[in-house]
Amino acid sequence: MDDSLEPLLRLPPQEPVGELVWVAGGAVDACSVSLRFFGDALDPDDVTQALGITPTGSYKKGDIFRGKRSDIIRQTGSWRYSVKKCAGVQLEDQINTLLDKCSSDLEVWQRLTKTFKADLFCGLWLKQWNRGLDFAPERMF
Repeated sequence: MDDSLEPLLRLPPQEPVGELVWVAGGAVDACSVSLRFFGDALDPDDVTQALGITPTGSYKKGDIFRGKRSDIIRQTGSWRYSVKKCAGVQLEDQINTLLDKCSSDLEVWQRLTKTFKADLFCGLWLKQWNRGLDFAPERMF
């Protein structure tokens, strides 16, 4: 075996050392939410006007993104409104806060979701394993 790898390879002890305690479960440590729409015919200004909220990021199909090394031609349009990663706030509360900022007109939502791909992206950060969350049944949509 290559001696240069020895410090990186740590094997578990063959026998338990002292009392073993596993801590598991609990609430998610931090979360973020993004409302996203995608489509070739997506015009970000139209989505902004329909929902009544300014996106945190958007572009049309064919727009050019100027990167540090190269340029990227956007293959489809995108509109997104993101809530920043936040600790100590329940995911359900972040979703409700985001949706409360948008239009409540169901016709607007039906038109947008029939015309474009839409999703609600949720990011969860866990400091310990086996964390979890739940939603109130009346919040499921």
